[in-house]
Amino acid sequence: MSKRLSAIAAPSPAEEPGPSPLAATVEAELEGMILRGELGPGQHINELALARRLGVSRGPVREAARALERQGLVTVILNRGAFVRELPLEEAMAIYELNALLLGYAAGRLAASITAAQALELQAMVQEMEEAARDEQRDVFFDLNVRFHMRQMAFAGNAPAEAVYLAHTRKLLLLRRRSFETGAHMGDANAEHRQILDAILAGEVEQARALGERHGRAGRARLLSAITASER
Repeated sequence: MSKRLSAIAAPSPAEEPGPSPLAATVEAELEGMILRGELGPGQHINELALARRLGVSRGPVREAARALERQGLVTVILNRGAFVRELPLEEAMAIYELNALLLGYAAGRLAASITAAQALELQAMVQEMEEAARDEQRDVFFDLNVRFHMRQMAFAGNAPAEAVYLAHTRKLLLLRRRSFETGAHMGDANAEHRQILDAILAGEVEQARALGERHGRAGRARLLSAITASER
């Protein structure tokens, strides 16, 4: 499983017991299969096949599926089993709108407080995304894009805002790879990253906030464009 993607985790309520070590391992593998697209939306999760593949009993597989259901990636149906969740488009659009506000907030905060080390890290990721877009390495670009925004939220220094972003963005991963099905979309997205970062480095708080919000909404538009193109 990608280290970048595995970093996206919804916080667990304090009163809930954590998964067993074995179930946590199975959960990580199952999550990776979903996020890599090996299991698509609506697809049945074959407990027996997954248990055999991982060399475990079916119990940890069931436990992992229930954990991912709580995090919005899996749907468990009584007497039918577990399925990869199909994220309704209306819910995805609402999450994009929320994320636009959060990304704008984070960009504005960073424009007032970014450190040299943080700037260098974000600049390096933008450069790597430029190379991935040029070479049409969609999966590499996707993982870097996820990481870039996660780091922005972490650097902003507001833990509750970061937790909300991570919890909801995780659900969008069921759909977001479709946003970068064309090299043009990758190039457009990274041009926006550069504009945001330039505003941050210039200390332009309001400009950075506006560009961050605009980028979030442009991501929504790219997803809708990809969906429309696929239905033609």
